[in-house]
Amino acid sequence: MINRNIVSLSTTATEEIGRAIAAVLSPGTIVVLEGDLGAGKTALTRGIAAGLGLASMVTSPTYTIVSEHISENGGTDLFHFDVYRLHDSDDFVAAGLDEYFYRGGVCVLEWGDKVADILPDNRIRIELRGNGSQRDLCLSYPDVMKQRMTLVMESLSANKEIAI
Repeated sequence: MINRNIVSLSTTATEEIGRAIAAVLSPGTIVVLEGDLGAGKTALTRGIAAGLGLASMVTSPTYTIVSEHISENGGTDLFHFDVYRLHDSDDFVAAGLDEYFYRGGVCVLEWGDKVADILPDNRIRIELRGNGSQRDLCLSYPDVMKQRMTLVMESLSANKEIAI
């Protein structure tokens, strides 16, 4: 796994990071988001949705566990999970939520470390820290994504509200 750190100085910049990441995601990719309440997980997911060309409003799916954001133009769907209220991966599988991994969309799992034992090794993991305007993001991704993630970093380097 490769680790990269990014600092976001605003919610808009956090969303921009999500848009840049979305540009290199392929159907079936799983993105795990970790961080305290208010750390920016949903803002990052809003950016990913925008980067995938999805028009639907992204909010935290806390009480529904998963929100489906379906592409209206044949693009990639987004399945946004909040597994905070689940006990473990057994609850996730018992609810049939693992079936989303095979629907050809991008899966973003807030609090996804709770179900890490059933996730593929080639997932992206992003830990967000901070609140207020500044967020520190630590991205971990497999070696096979190095070239694509280098493009993400290059695309973000000109933004004055993002430090790479």
